[in-house]
Amino acid sequence: MKWNISDLPVFVAVVEKEGISAAARSLRMPKSSVSRFVQRLEDDLQVRLLERNSRQMRMTSEGEVFFKHCQLIMEQVEAADAHMNGLSHTPSGELTISLPMAFSRDVLAGHLHRFNKQYPEIQLNIQVTPTAVDLIGEHIDLAVQVGDLPDSELIAVPLFETPLIWVASPSTYAAGHTFPGLDALVEQVHVCERRYNKTALPMRYQGDKHKVEIQASIETTDPIMVRDTVIAGSGVGLLPSLYCRSAIERGELVQVAQNMELDLMAKASAVYTSRRMLSAKTRLFIEFLKDLTSDM
Repeated sequence: MKWNISDLPVFVAVVEKEGISAAARSLRMPKSSVSRFVQRLEDDLQVRLLERNSRQMRMTSEGEVFFKHCQLIMEQVEAADAHMNGLSHTPSGELTISLPMAFSRDVLAGHLHRFNKQYPEIQLNIQVTPTAVDLIGEHIDLAVQVGDLPDSELIAVPLFETPLIWVASPSTYAAGHTFPGLDALVEQVHVCERRYNKTALPMRYQGDKHKVEIQASIETTDPIMVRDTVIAGSGVGLLPSLYCRSAIERGELVQVAQNMELDLMAKASAVYTSRRMLSAKTRLFIEFLKDLTSDM
């Protein structure tokens, strides 16, 4: 590492104060020294961190990425300092999280107040999106992603695995209703989550392994839309058990075709970019998610 870690607080101050003059006043340093520290950091990194002229300053894309890492480093330093001095470090600041819609609505939303009450100085910025995100490029601290993760440098913490089951409304089929064959079953699937539609799905039926392919005319990224559409009477739905339990308990859905089991599990993980750079507030939220999903 060629760059000097002692230059980081100066760079962070320049960004947070939106200028060299304001940073110099905050740090009680000469403007020339602040400017020199930033220039030295850029020279050592061999990238341009800030675009600046006499009237304005903005971060480059490289500067934005580096600033995010600087914030994590500074937080770790502060936490270590507090611990070594026998103080109670209180995590604070903004935590940006990306969540799938179904997880945010059915798993997390009713419990967020608990985290907020326990850690009131952490500001949660929750972004709900149906697709995987670029954690570094979009400045996301933590994301919950469903399914198998592609090979990458992301660190994944498993949260839950839940069976996929066939469900229907009671007015459409009686509980446990069976079908004469796999083809007869999939013909009744009119709405399906994209990850399972038009894909060869492994199944177990009558002691043998099979592959079936759903050809639903309605495709969505949201399993909650699948669930609600099936509740309204649209044939059979294939859904993670996690998102059906309450509806089954209320009598809005029944499980059907129990003799036709998917040899596949729906799963979700909390992912972040680097264990070495994991901030205290990110670690706390991961533990919160693990506790929340421990009995699912």
